[in-house]
Amino acid sequence: MSDRGSRTLAHRSSHWRFLREFLRAQRTVGAVAPTSHGLARRIAQLAGAEAAHAIAEFGPGTGAITGELLAALPADGRLWAFEVYPPFVAHLRATIEDLRLIVVAESAEAIAGLRERQELPGFDAIVSAVPFSLMDRAQTTQILRAAGQALRPDGIFVALQYHPRYLAPLLRAEFTVVEREVYPWNIPPATLLRARNPLRVD
Repeated sequence: MSDRGSRTLAHRSSHWRFLREFLRAQRTVGAVAPTSHGLARRIAQLAGAEAAHAIAEFGPGTGAITGELLAALPADGRLWAFEVYPPFVAHLRATIEDLRLIVVAESAEAIAGLRERQELPGFDAIVSAVPFSLMDRAQTTQILRAAGQALRPDGIFVALQYHPRYLAPLLRAEFTVVEREVYPWNIPPATLLRARNPLRVD
């Protein structure tokens, strides 16, 4: 079978796995289908993955965005993927054989402790597909603040959302620059938010 055929079968398998897990745990999974290849590539572009050395991903699911981040990441880069849903953790570890990927079976808020343990100067980018609109505002703010504190001063936070309005005002409370674009070629259409210049909170 060709590489293209193998990728097609893998994508279909990932799609059905994603849908099955969504039906089991809708508040944790948050979407009915994995991110499309085109949308995942756009997210990697917005994150500047091709020039990054340390990236974190919140809510990688079955790895659609993870794969595009790894495809763009330099050979000496590292990607830490934070995933709390055990079936997705097992899927990522079983299907992605890339030494640059570290799957972290913890919530996104744990990024501060990981940065300290790894003695990182900060992440170049953090990418999130966490369904923030399914969370309360306090938990959303906690994750956004942890992300801002874990980024380098010139780092980038990119969020994929399907609720078009929920996250932007909360991001503006934690970052001085927030940009928004709509990606209509995904099912469902997606809102992409890119935030820079995090406000430092002691």
